[in-house]
Amino acid sequence: MKILGKNSLSSVVMLFLCVLLILCIIAIVAGGIFVLSNFAFFIKDLLSITYILIYVSAIPALVMIIAFLQIFHTLKQGNPFEKKNIKRLGISYIFSIIIGGIYAINVLLIYLGVGMVQERFFIIYPLANVDISIIFLIFGIGLVVLKEIYRKAIEYKDENDLTI
Repeated sequence: MKILGKNSLSSVVMLFLCVLLILCIIAIVAGGIFVLSNFAFFIKDLLSITYILIYVSAIPALVMIIAFLQIFHTLKQGNPFEKKNIKRLGISYIFSIIIGGIYAINVLLIYLGVGMVQERFFIIYPLANVDISIIFLIFGIGLVVLKEIYRKAIEYKDENDLTI
C-alpha cells in the first residue's frame, strides 16, 4: 500500500483523524455542558477537580488532532517536506507534554484527597493516570526527536534542490 498520495495509508489515517476530531469536539461540547450544569459538584473536593482536569486535557488533544490532520494532508498531497510541518510537530509535542502534565497533576490530587476515595478506585484510577501521563510524556519526547529529524531532512532537501 502506498504511503503518500491519494488512496494511500495517509488517506486512511486522515479519515481516522477526522473521526477523532468529531468525537473530540462532541466530548468538549458535551463535557462543557455537563461541567457547567454540575459546577457545584466539581469544585467540592480535590477528587472532583481531577474530572475537570481530564476534561481540560481534551482541548490540547483537539489541537494535536488538528495539527496531525494538517501534517497528513501534506502527506496525502505528496509534499511531506513542508516547513510548516516542523511547526505543527512542535505544537503537538508541547501539547502532548501538557496532557502528560495534567495527568501527573491528577495523580497528585488523587493522593492528596485520599480520604474520599474507595479502596478499589484508589488503586486503578491513579495507575491509569500514571500510565496516561507517561505515554503522553514519552510521545512528546518522541515528537521532539521527530521534529528535529524532520527539520534536518528539510534542510537536506532544500540543499539538494539548490544543487545542479
